[in-house]
Amino acid sequence: MSNVNKPSIYDPCVMLHDRKTVFSRKTVLDGKVSLVMPEDFILLDEATRRKLYAVSDAPGELYSNEQGCFVVGLKLTGTRLADAQLDAGMDIMKKVFPYSAHNAQLLSAKIMQAQNAPLGVLAYAHETLLEKVYQIMFLSSLGGHMLVGSLHFSLKDSEWMVPLAEEIIGSYCDLTKKEGGKE
Repeated sequence: MSNVNKPSIYDPCVMLHDRKTVFSRKTVLDGKVSLVMPEDFILLDEATRRKLYAVSDAPGELYSNEQGCFVVGLKLTGTRLADAQLDAGMDIMKKVFPYSAHNAQLLSAKIMQAQNAPLGVLAYAHETLLEKVYQIMFLSSLGGHMLVGSLHFSLKDSEWMVPLAEEIIGSYCDLTKKEGGKE
């Protein structure tokens, strides 16, 4: 697929599973973070989170729509983490994740600059009870603590979903940082 034909979250409208989808910036985590995601994404209730994460620890906030072709999860942990420690945080995630997902395979790991914060980004493929999944996790320091974010979708959709997921992650903005980048 050429770059010309790849959809973007900044397009006026994107077709996701034969459905017109409009992306916009949403404020999440009690106003601490903003991300661009589909306008019809809602915060899923606890019962739905438990169903989706029946055998693992559910994110603190989970966003999707009725279509459910992909999910965005965010969890602010109690683990202390400074921006300068992202490499160490990624090393921990590289070691832990394979044990928390069936047949997990690390596809890539990198540090990237989002809107106003560096992020550690890890991409995995793994199996669930129903299908093979592509998951992109990202780590950030939010208020001096580790924020773990994730986007997951069917592995069969990865060719066109990965560029969208990377744009969503790149839209991450830490709203707790002041103009000069200092907290």
